[in-house]
Amino acid sequence: MLVGASVDTRRGIRQRLVTILLLGAVTSALSLMALVRILSVTTAQRMERARDTVRAELDRLAQPSPPMTATPLIGMRSGTGEAEVPADWRAPLDEARRSALAHGAAVMSERPLGDATLIVGARPIARGGVAWTAYAVLPSYRLRTWQAIVILLALATALLVAAALNAVFTVKRGATALNASLVGLAEDLSTPVPRPRIRELGDLADGIARLAQDLARSRAARDRLTRELAEQERLAALGRVVAGVAHEVRNPLASIKLHLDLANARTPLPDQAASAIKFASDEIARLDRLVADLLLVAGRKLGPLRAGSLGELARARARALSAWAAEREVAIAVEGDAEARFDPESMARAVDNLLRNAVEASARGTRVTVRVTDEKDGPRVRVDDRGAGVTPERAGELFEPFFTTKPEGTGLGLAISRAIARAHGGDLTYARSDETTRFELSLGREAQA
Repeated sequence: MLVGASVDTRRGIRQRLVTILLLGAVTSALSLMALVRILSVTTAQRMERARDTVRAELDRLAQPSPPMTATPLIGMRSGTGEAEVPADWRAPLDEARRSALAHGAAVMSERPLGDATLIVGARPIARGGVAWTAYAVLPSYRLRTWQAIVILLALATALLVAAALNAVFTVKRGATALNASLVGLAEDLSTPVPRPRIRELGDLADGIARLAQDLARSRAARDRLTRELAEQERLAALGRVVAGVAHEVRNPLASIKLHLDLANARTPLPDQAASAIKFASDEIARLDRLVADLLLVAGRKLGPLRAGSLGELARARARALSAWAAEREVAIAVEGDAEARFDPESMARAVDNLLRNAVEASARGTRVTVRVTDEKDGPRVRVDDRGAGVTPERAGELFEPFFTTKPEGTGLGLAISRAIARAHGGDLTYARSDETTRFELSLGREAQA
């Protein structure tokens, strides 16, 4: 007795098809053999009866006084002398009579005569001469029908075998293709799933393809949620740090700026001292803007939203940067318009960041194109340039705080712009196609409502 052992009693569909093939082929072959055998036996019986009749006729003619009765079969010719017979009978009949005289005994012979068989018999008789009999055994009037049935049965058997073999190989190819696609899907959910010609396997392939698509969407959603969660965790950590830094830095900066302003206002200072105080005030303002940017990236809310023209805002920012862009021999063109609700100050900073990045990435003599459109899902601002973009392996880091490819950059521009877009219910995306770099800032339709 086997303990803990199991016997696999499952059989594949190919084995079942092969079993059906063998049973069908054996059944058809046996039926064909039986039919051929029946035809052979029937033909042999008819020939044997014809031979017996020819012998009986010879015996009747060999009697001293043969009875005056007709031959028992229609079409049989017999006699003891010359007689009128068909021309094609004469040669076999003459040969049989000569052989009977030469051997002094009865002889019989069979000759094919078209579709029929001619049975000829001859024997010497005591009163002199030779008694002879000839009979043509015609094929059965049902023979052609039976032959057609045999041929059709043979063709049906061949078709059965061919159809079964085709089914076996088709199922095998389909199963092999599906198995290969399953192996590929285990590594890559985008692997194409072939659709076999068999309907059932085709339905199975469609189900596998839909399952793979659902799994791919689920995996993409999981990866997106993972990235968003990681980003939220980073931003939350950054927010805690920034909140502490802002509290500790802004108060001393405000005190320093106040004392510098007071020193500059009380008594006239030398030009060098006044210039130093102005430089220090500018640096304090820059540090204050940096703290504000960090607070925005970390999740500080926007100012009040106001209805306005997004195209006019983009044109105003392009005019403000046109002199700086002209020094680099880069033109800025703004097209289109869209009415939207947005925080003007924050949106101006986001558009400024995108325009500055595009101009800095562009070669001399090229153009930066800004297109403002009102899409179904919300207004959009697209900024296109012909710069080199970033390498594909680093594209995922573009919107990370402090990521930059410029030696003098802080790495906060794109992070701030995305934070502003998301605070408006939209997003900021990057794409590279046909040597064109595109940043697309969208505002969510729900935020507009």
